[in-house]
Order: sequence, then C-alpha cells, then structure tokens
Amino acid sequence: MLNMVERGYPRSGIHGRVVHELGREIVSGVLKQGEKLPNEAEFINRFNGSRTAIREAFRVLSAKGLLEARQRAGTRVRVRAYWNLWDPDILSWHSVSNLDEQVVRQLFELRAMVEPEAARLLAENPSKGVGVSVLEKHCHEMEQAWNEGCASKVKEAQISFHLSLIDNCENEFLVRTREAVQLILRHCQEMRPVQSIDALGTTRWYSLITEKISKGDASAATNAIRSLVISDRERMTQAGKKRLMQKNAVA
Repeated sequence: MLNMVERGYPRSGIHGRVVHELGREIVSGVLKQGEKLPNEAEFINRFNGSRTAIREAFRVLSAKGLLEARQRAGTRVRVRAYWNLWDPDILSWHSVSNLDEQVVRQLFELRAMVEPEAARLLAENPSKGVGVSVLEKHCHEMEQAWNEGCASKVKEAQISFHLSLIDNCENEFLVRTREAVQLILRHCQEMRPVQSIDALGTTRWYSLITEKISKGDASAATNAIRSLVISDRERMTQAGKKRLMQKNAVA
C-alpha cells in the first residue's frame, strides 16, 4: 500500500482561517471568477488579522490557482481552468450536497476510469494479500452495520472500501485521485435518503468484488466494480428526475 495520505492546509491561526473561508467562497461561487477582491484593509477588519497574515493567505490561495495578484490591478479570482483541481483543499471546499451537474458528470467519468483499473491492478498483484484483507475488513463492517440497521455506518464502510481499493492498487498516480473519487461518493450518499439503504448495493456485491480480486480474476473484478459505478450513476439520475418532478409539483 502506498503511503499517499493527502493533508490539507492547516486551519489554525488567522491565515489558516482566511485560506479556508475564502477558498470555500471562491469554489462555491460566492466570489465569482474574474471578480476583484476588496482591498486588504477590508479583510484585516473582517478577520481581525494582520496584513502579514492576510497576504500569506493570499499567497497560499494563489499557489492553488485560485487567485492572481497584479501590480496596480489588485487581486482577482482566477477562472476555474487555472485551479489546481487535484488539491485536497479545493476538493474539500466543494459543497457535497450542491455540486454542479457538469462536475458530477466529470467525477463519475473519472470514477468509471479509476476504480475498475484499481481493481485490475490489485487483482493482478502477487502481493495483494494486505489489500484484500483491508477490503474484507470493510465488508465485515458493512455487514455488521447492516445487521444493526445503522445506515450511516454502512455508508462510511462503503466509502472506506472504495478508497482502500484505490490506496492499495500500487499506482501512485491513481492514488492521487482518491479525494476526487471520495467527493463523488459522498455526493451520491448525500443525495440518497437514508430509507434507500437497501438500494445502495448489498454487502454481497462488495464481497463479490473482494472475492474476485482475491482469486486474481481481474476481468470479473473490473466488471463487478464497473457495474457498481454504473448502478450508482443510474440511481443518481433517477433521484435527480424525482427531485425535479417534486420541485415542479410544488411550483
């Protein structure tokens, strides 16, 4: 397993607070792309911080591709094309319950590429024992939570399964996608009511994926995880249509 734990920017201190609050406002669209930021004095008053702290926060956000400072032109929010979308902070600043439709589509496309390949790599890895053990552990957690009737624990175990599959694929570039995959997984779960826990995919399906990986059946493992991704996408589409119908009915 690759040691690829993503660590976000510290939240401590005034500059940490500025980084996360402004970052969230930029990603959510409160601060529009191309918009010029107020002068430093306004941020100093808002956050009760020093000029040094504000400037340090701006430097951090600029390094992430969110801001651009030009002499005599001020500091502006950069267009999304320049954002470092792999940055764990930028991913965490997306609202799980309010993702743009285009972002949802693109994240599903990413997941459809990453997870089947991760399953193939793990299935073909001669030293896959540790990875398989981790997946089996999460399957057990799902089953236990299912028996307890605890939907939240089932969902967390499922998230852990998907991330562990990526973490143990032994490809450091694929591992870099874990935070993006986690974002779409959490969006899917956020959009589903707890009552639909029986439609989330039974623990047997996750156990089947684990079994195929354990036996080295890469083809069956990739097909199984691909089916799970497709099923998730179809449920999301149906849920979206249902919410739209309910919204129109109220209107």
